[in-house]
This record gives sequence, structure tokens and C-alpha cells, in this order.
Amino acid sequence: MKTSIRNRLTALILAVCLSIIAIIWLTTTLFFKPMYTAMTQTELAGILSQTVKTIKNSDGQLNQEVVDEIQSYMKSGVCIEISDEFGTGLLLMEGIGDACQLHAAKDTDHSSIYLDQRRLNTHQATELRQLVRNSANYTGTLTDDYNNRQLVRGTYWNNRYTIVVSTSLARTDSIVALVSAQLRTTTFIAIVLALIISAVLSNWFIQPISTLSKATKEISKGNYRIAIKIPDGPKDEIGQLATDFNIMAREIESSQEMQKELVASISHDLRTPLTIIKGYAESIRDITGNNPEIRDRQLNTIIDETDRLSKMVNSVLEYSKLSQSALKLNKVQYNMADMCMDIADIYSHKAESENKTVVYEGEELLYVMADAELIERVMHNFVSNALIHTPEGTSVKITANALDNGKVKISIIDSGEGISREDQKHLFDKYYRSRKSSGKQGTGLGLAIVKTILENHGFEYGVNSQQGKGSEFWFIM
Repeated sequence: MKTSIRNRLTALILAVCLSIIAIIWLTTTLFFKPMYTAMTQTELAGILSQTVKTIKNSDGQLNQEVVDEIQSYMKSGVCIEISDEFGTGLLLMEGIGDACQLHAAKDTDHSSIYLDQRRLNTHQATELRQLVRNSANYTGTLTDDYNNRQLVRGTYWNNRYTIVVSTSLARTDSIVALVSAQLRTTTFIAIVLALIISAVLSNWFIQPISTLSKATKEISKGNYRIAIKIPDGPKDEIGQLATDFNIMAREIESSQEMQKELVASISHDLRTPLTIIKGYAESIRDITGNNPEIRDRQLNTIIDETDRLSKMVNSVLEYSKLSQSALKLNKVQYNMADMCMDIADIYSHKAESENKTVVYEGEELLYVMADAELIERVMHNFVSNALIHTPEGTSVKITANALDNGKVKISIIDSGEGISREDQKHLFDKYYRSRKSSGKQGTGLGLAIVKTILENHGFEYGVNSQQGKGSEFWFIM
């Protein structure tokens, strides 16, 4: 059975809410009473201590001034009584009321001093005083037939006075009952709010995921433009997911477009050499197979066209690799002058066979930081193109010089027919071929590969050319 994120999120919020309520319930039912009792004991201990201190400061006299001061310690719900060494009641300050288990009901509604021996010396009070005298310091709890509890603290001071302070715990049960009732209401409200909040949050949380899911289905159908309809979202994990999805969709779309361009642009170039190869192969099979001279000429043509196909495929694969962000630069420091001299030396042998020359003019030490293998690929593309478009009896010049800003400028200068301004605008575009009137063949990807490599390095590049005066291809590293 499929479980949606919305349902799981709702269950999670409810679980958290109910867990918090359960903790509050447990805290109230298990710890509230003990904590309240302990706090009440501390409060009674303070009143008892103050009462003893007041009597001590008066040298044990219970005059009206002492009684007034003791009465100032009184709090609502607290009973203070003082008896002599024989347990006979001397002073009563009753604040508990009719619920007091030590003394009879009083006739007034306010705490006051009572000297009525009948109220002071009840059976319960007399027994408690005896316990206090026997233990010197006493703490206990009284419980009546109705399970009402009364907390008691007492001390026997200086073998002269028995002082007892007590308070009823009946209000504790009332508070617990009130809190429990409030908790029931709170629990109901919390569950309703949790359901509402979970519905709102789940919709907010699920919306970008649902959008991504729909976009994924559209992409599976070939609709790559759906990516532009997805906002990047907030700066969180889901927002990052949307951003990554957009990047992925754009990369797929770019890859698909490039694939279509490859098929459309190179199909003609592939068809021509394949047609030639097939034609000559059939001719050798059916007609010229027994004529060594014609057969060898046709075989050489097949080999040339095969080499051309191989170069074309390699260029396509190389450009595909570079343009799909698969390029990782391995930058090292090296002497660019050495590379320029090596390239000039390599192409000099080919140039001599075509009655051309390749020369290097520049400094001997020019250290740069770049991917040497890729920059060498750039140099090969520039120099091979320059040789193609340089007439016989002329030269291709490679120059390398340090600039004032510490960078190095590399130039490849040919003696060709030059490039028109219109061609210069599109020279580095893929599949674009300039100088078509020269009849030179190529894939149209050489300079596009150069552009990709140099832009990955962040190097400046360009071309300076005038028709009839040759061309200069340059880059600064």
C-alpha cells in the first residue's frame, strides 16, 4: 500500500503533538503532587523558623507585640498553634478554617488569635503535641475519614514551647483536577490544530515535489522546456533540489539539441565520404580489381576518405566531451615557449613537403599555469588551420611574448587570403566554415573546440584579419 508524504507528515506532526501532551500529562499526574507537597513543606518550615526566631528574640515571652509579629507570618490556609511544655494550648492562629483537623470550627471567617481552650486542646491537637515533644522536630501528614490531608511541621523549643504549623493539602487535589480538565481541552485543541497545521505544511512541503514529479514525467516524454517553469525555490534542500533539477533539465536539453545538430550538420559530411568509399569499393570489386594502377589509386582514395571520416568522428566526440562539462582542467606550471617551439618543429616537416615554413619568434622562458595537454590541442588546431590557408612559398609564424600585466600572448599568423568581417563574427561557432571559396574541407568543429578550451581556462582569445593580408589567431594566458 502506497503511503504518501502528506500522510506521513500528518502522522509525524500528530505524534509530536501527542508526545508533548503525554509528557505534560505524566508530569502533572506523577510529579505535580510531590513537587507541590515539597514546596509546601519548605514554606511551612520557613514560617516555623520565623515563629521560633521571634519567640527567641523576646526571651520566650508571648506578649501582644510577639503575637502581632507572629500573626504577620500568617498566610491563607496556614494554622499556627503554640502550647506550653505540658501540651496545654496557649495561642492559636487558625487560617485553614473548618477543614482543620487539629481544631474545632471557628466562629469567624478571618484568621485571628483564639484563647478558647476547647478549640486549642482537641484530642488530635493534644496527641500531635506529644509527638512533637517526643521527637523535638516533627514532620507528618494527617488524613481524615474523607481522605483530606493536612501537612504538619512542629518543634519543641527550649523545653518550653511546642510550636506547630500546618496547612491543608485539599487544594492540591483541586488544582490537579483543574489542570487535568484544562489538559483535556488543550489536548482536543492541539489535535485539531495539528491536523490543520499538518494539512497546510504538507501542501506547502509537497507542492515543489509534486511539481518536480510532473516535470520529470514531461522530460521523459521529451518536453525539456518544462524546466523553465520550475522556480528555484527557497534556499533549503528542496530549493536546492529544484535548482539541481533545472540544471539537469537544461543539460539534457542542451545535449539533445547538440545531438540533433550533430545529426543534421554532419550527416551530409558523412554521406559524401561514405558514398565515395562505397563507389570505389564496388568499382574495385566489379571492374578495376585486376588493374593494379587504377585499383591502387582507388584504394588510396578509400584510405584518404576513411582518414577523413576518422578525423570527423574524433572531432565530434572531442567537442561533445568538452561541451557537456566533462572537461576537468589539470593545471600545471610549464614553459609555454618550449611548447611553441615544439609545435613549430612538428609542423615544419609537413610544411616543407608543401613548400611552406613554420617559424617561432618569441622569448625562451614564458612560464604559465594551464592544462598543458589542452593548450597543446589549441596550438595544433590553430597551426594546422594556418597551414591549410597559407599559400605555397609563404610561412606560418608562431609568436609568444610576455605582456606588461604578467600574462603571455600567443599568436599564430598565416599569409593566407584573410577573413571577411562577417565571417569573423561566426568563426568560433560550431559547424561554421569560413573561406568557403577556398574549397578546403573540415568538420567545422576545430575552432569551436578551441573556444571551449580557452573559455574553460578563462583566457581571452580572438582573430585579427584583413582580406588579402592574412590572419592572426591569438589568445592570452
